[in-house]
Amino acid sequence: MPSSAPPTARALLALLVLAVAVAGGSPLGSAPQEPVEQIVIGGVTPRFAVPECVPRTPDERTQQACRTITQVLRNDLRFERLFQFVPDSLLAAVPPLDPDNPVFEDWQGIGARILVITRASIANDELTVEARVYFVDSGQTMLARRYSGPAHNPRIFAHQASDDIMTLTQYKGVARTRIAFTSDRDSTAEKQSKELYIVDYDGFNPRRVTVNGSVNILPAWSPDGQSLAYVSYRRVTPLVFLARIFEGKSVPNVTAERGNSQAFAPAFSPDGQKIAYASNRSGNMDIWVANADGSGTQQLTTTRAADTAPCWSPTGQEIAFTSSRTGTPQLYIMSNDGLNVRRLTRVGNYNDACAWSPARQFSEVAYTSRLQSGGFDIAVIDLATRQVRQITRGRGSCEYPTWAPNGRHLAFSCEQRETWAITIADREGLSLKRLATGPGNNVQPDWGP
Repeated sequence: MPSSAPPTARALLALLVLAVAVAGGSPLGSAPQEPVEQIVIGGVTPRFAVPECVPRTPDERTQQACRTITQVLRNDLRFERLFQFVPDSLLAAVPPLDPDNPVFEDWQGIGARILVITRASIANDELTVEARVYFVDSGQTMLARRYSGPAHNPRIFAHQASDDIMTLTQYKGVARTRIAFTSDRDSTAEKQSKELYIVDYDGFNPRRVTVNGSVNILPAWSPDGQSLAYVSYRRVTPLVFLARIFEGKSVPNVTAERGNSQAFAPAFSPDGQKIAYASNRSGNMDIWVANADGSGTQQLTTTRAADTAPCWSPTGQEIAFTSSRTGTPQLYIMSNDGLNVRRLTRVGNYNDACAWSPARQFSEVAYTSRLQSGGFDIAVIDLATRQVRQITRGRGSCEYPTWAPNGRHLAFSCEQRETWAITIADREGLSLKRLATGPGNNVQPDWGP
């Protein structure tokens, strides 16, 4: 069952450190400053003030970019559920902000501990965004960044600013991550099809990946975010394909199946060197592993039961999978060489589609579970205690969980009113949001790096 205390209500010790420059953003200012090496915030969560972005010029295009940056940055930071925020009503009471010389007493007066200031300008169709983060009590600069690029998508600069701000905590931000999923939106009455799409973590900017008019399912990101392994029926028999997204290339039958053998449910190892998958090439559906290029295939399971849907531990030393060897589908764990097999789930009469949390401090596996009669829900099992908590309840049927790269959130697909949509929840299941990723039934999400 979910914990009764949300992250924002728990005592939180956050170590805030001076961030180093990251790709796409450069430090601001030339005058040397004493770095804020460590600020310890304990007992309560830090209270952020994120005032409106300040346009450097009065033109409507720059003002619109500023409005987008403010909204997206606030949403990104709120999504992390690590911070408190100064209410908008109090922000409105502060005198007009001079971005170059903020009056920190004004922000202290409304209880802000951290002040985030953004500015924007557009010149020659290039957008420049500046972001500064201050510790209000001392007035010290904690972070200063400048971003520039094409002006048509200001959201990306807000996402990058959010992720840079998250470097001031012990957690990695996810604002620039993407989710891959399967959609039937391209089907017609004459031809049923499912294609792969990717979308920003917040449901914006969906882009189609496959265009073959066949059935393409079960996408799995490579750890470097450059490729998607997936199952396609374009050759009638289901086989594992690889889409090199930014090269516009597709590698067919990666696992080199022969004859009528089938391959399902690919999953990259954390280092990207191997792919685990299910294949019936030996006459039975078993778990196999191969190098990422398909070479060096090795069979890991050999029972007469159906074994499928593998997922890797964050160390790459173990693999969880689904097996019907006890009569009903349940989750099992084994070493990455197929040894030391043991049963993981014992609650629920149908458990499938595991997703191992990448956050080693949590040591959890999420999965699809029929905990009661009726539909399916998302559950998480603690590997140390074997305690199970239910993430979804009363939201229709929910399937195929996937973790955010920092292990603090889950995405999965849920059916409501006969339509499937991607839903995001925090790891405790206390905050659930249905993403507007576009028309059709959108299922089988995989959260990328």
